[in-house]
Order: sequence, then structure tokens, then C-alpha cells
Amino acid sequence: MSKSLFATAALVFATTASAQTTAPLAPTGEPEAARVISVVSSIPLAVDLANYALAEKAFAPKIVIDYTSLWGGTPNTMTPAELMAAWRGIVPGFDATWHELSDVRAQVTGQSASATAAVDGRHWLGNGLWRPIGTYEWELEKLNGQWKVTRMVFKMSREVGDRGLTSQAMERAKATQAIKQ
Repeated sequence: MSKSLFATAALVFATTASAQTTAPLAPTGEPEAARVISVVSSIPLAVDLANYALAEKAFAPKIVIDYTSLWGGTPNTMTPAELMAAWRGIVPGFDATWHELSDVRAQVTGQSASATAAVDGRHWLGNGLWRPIGTYEWELEKLNGQWKVTRMVFKMSREVGDRGLTSQAMERAKATQAIKQ
């Protein structure tokens, strides 16, 4: 009897596994939403890889950057080049960074779009870690056939580790830039 029970269980498992792998996947999302998600997802990856030219391509000629939940102050309107200069002023000073996005979603309405994602930004310096966690919100416009970010907001929900590492990273980034000049 146990051989029969085992054989039946094996047959059920094989049938279920086969059905799961051969069943067609249902369509998800729309092509324009996928394009928006690709643009916003490229930004943190490009910055983590120090590919600022790629990150810069994601932005419109003027953008509103809102890091007020992280640094205080007010949102800034700037050019992509100014934003890249700001990021170059801190990110290369860390030994490594990893901005992990999850639950990236986009909504497209004509030539405008919005996107959101959860983000966990890890920044290492030596054995130290600074980790702001929250959400990104982006607004985009379709310019010359390409989606471009016009507004980027980071909303911090919590912070782990040592924020003081940012000052050290800025000093290291400044020293590295001085050497290159």
C-alpha cells in the first residue's frame, strides 16, 4: 500500500509541476509603464555603478529634487548636470553603495507618468553602514519620444546606522576630485 501511495503522490506532483511550467503566463503591465519603470530603475543602479552619464540621461532639462525628509530644507530645481555634481560630491566617498528598489510601479496618462518604489539605500564606509529606507516618487514627461524624470522625491520612513558617515564620504569624495584635477 505504501508503494501505491508513493506512486500516486509522485504522479500528482509531476502533473502539478508540469502544469505550472507549461501554462501560459498572463500578461502584466503595459509597454509604456514598462518604459517608465526602466527609466526610474536605471537611476540608482547607474549611481551605484558610478555611471553618472547614464543616470543623467534619465532626467529632463530641469528637475525638482526633494530630499527634505532626509536633509531638511526645501526642494531644489536643478539641471541633471547639477544633480550629478551633487551625487559625485558624496557617493564616490563611500566604499560601496547599493540602492535596492522593490515594488516599482508606474502609471501613464498620455505624455505624463508617475512612478513609485520602495528603496533601501545602503552606504558602506569601512565597517560602518548608513542606511536610509523609504520610498521614491517620480514624475515623468515624454520628451522627444523618451520618458524623462521631471520630479524625484525621497520620503524616508526610517534610518539605520551612522548618518555621520555622510560627512566622511563627502570629505573623501572632495579629496578624490582634487587629486583628479
